[in-house]
Amino acid sequence: MPWKFKNSDEEWGGDTHELVGRTFTGATRTSASQPLVWVEATIVKKPVPSSKPKQPRKKQPPKPKGATAWD
Repeated sequence: MPWKFKNSDEEWGGDTHELVGRTFTGATRTSASQPLVWVEATIVKKPVPSSKPKQPRKKQPPKPKGATAWD
């Protein structure tokens, strides 16, 4: 189906009409007509392989006094 509702992922397979450059549901304009958008093709996303959970960083041992320039 090439048409879907503008505000959802539900597809539309019925009649359509165009008004001021926009496409709506139904053969004629009524208060129940909803805007539609064109869908080129259904994109199938590949599942992303899950990576290992990251291990917490090891705490560095304190440096002895005088090991840095400002000590």
